[in-house]
Amino acid sequence: MYKFSVLIAAALFCLVSLGQTAVAGQVNAFVYHRFDETKYPSTNISSAVFAEQLAYLQQQNYTVLSIGEVVRRLRSGENLPDKGAVLTVDDGYRSFADVAMPIVRQYGFPISLFVNTDAVGSRGYLDWTQLRALQQEGVEIGNHTASHPYMVEKKQEETQEEWRQRIIEDLKKAEQQFMTQLGTIPELFVYPYGEYSVEVIDVVKSLGFKAALAQQSGVIHSTHDLYTLPRFPMGGPYATLAGFINKLSMKPLVVPVENPVSPVVLSNPPDLMLNIANDGVDLGRMNCFVQGENSCRAAPVAGQVGWYKVVAEKALTGRRNKYTLTVPGREGGWHWYSHLWINADFPAVDGREPTSAAGSEVDLGKTVQPVFENQ
Repeated sequence: MYKFSVLIAAALFCLVSLGQTAVAGQVNAFVYHRFDETKYPSTNISSAVFAEQLAYLQQQNYTVLSIGEVVRRLRSGENLPDKGAVLTVDDGYRSFADVAMPIVRQYGFPISLFVNTDAVGSRGYLDWTQLRALQQEGVEIGNHTASHPYMVEKKQEETQEEWRQRIIEDLKKAEQQFMTQLGTIPELFVYPYGEYSVEVIDVVKSLGFKAALAQQSGVIHSTHDLYTLPRFPMGGPYATLAGFINKLSMKPLVVPVENPVSPVVLSNPPDLMLNIANDGVDLGRMNCFVQGENSCRAAPVAGQVGWYKVVAEKALTGRRNKYTLTVPGREGGWHWYSHLWINADFPAVDGREPTSAAGSEVDLGKTVQPVFENQ
């Protein structure tokens, strides 16, 4: 009871802060990996669909920003656009330069590329000459580690301090390679496989990164945590124009406090306590999703306005999962929030496919099941 009271107090403080510092706007960020590489379906998008997506952004007058510009505005308290979008690409495959960039050039949109430096020049990856040319053209280059490790995983018999030092050395190795080859050290970071923990975030902050992006879906808003910025994956069955338009239409479900903060599963199915700060949403029609055939339940906490307990109906399977909440707005539209779960009982597997999504996405075109009734 004491812990929950402390949590409530923290939430009230955050809510007061939200009221004092909140600024307008939102940004819906997207992550891509491969383009016209049908051999890797889970992380691929066709060039035709990608072109349709960029055309839609232009036709609908979206403000497309680099993620660096979004972070600058978040840190300075400047407004985000009313209709904002961000395009990011992970891993630095050759198809980005060969297939995607000619399309990007047609529209003049900013785009950000996150590179794991040990892979540069390998088969199927961009080399440093190509990366320098992209940088000179205006492509924002970010850090995706050197070796693309599962950052939350400790090696056998590795101590906490040994783990921390190994991760720091990997990130510093990447920084040195960026400085040597590109003449700059990126200030933005993307977690490999979208996996992070409180301890990983602490390492990232300690090295001076200004923000970090994951792969859980969601909408970036003015009070969003800078080290768990969400992105909607655009790969596999979700890499469609309809899916893109659907995700662009989403609004943020603002959760200033959640417990646990860490996505690492300690009990299965995990409980999630969260506070929802939105006005103008119909919380009585909240929906809760887990990937596959599993589902979850979001129930209001008795006597605590705005607080909900979320739990899956069955144990989570697979290494990465999400609890995704969607709530209709009273004036239309949907508000979206996802919490990542990492289940270390399922080992990290060598190999790079699939890597795109931290759990399956939600198709709002399917039947939506209510998760509680007038409770």
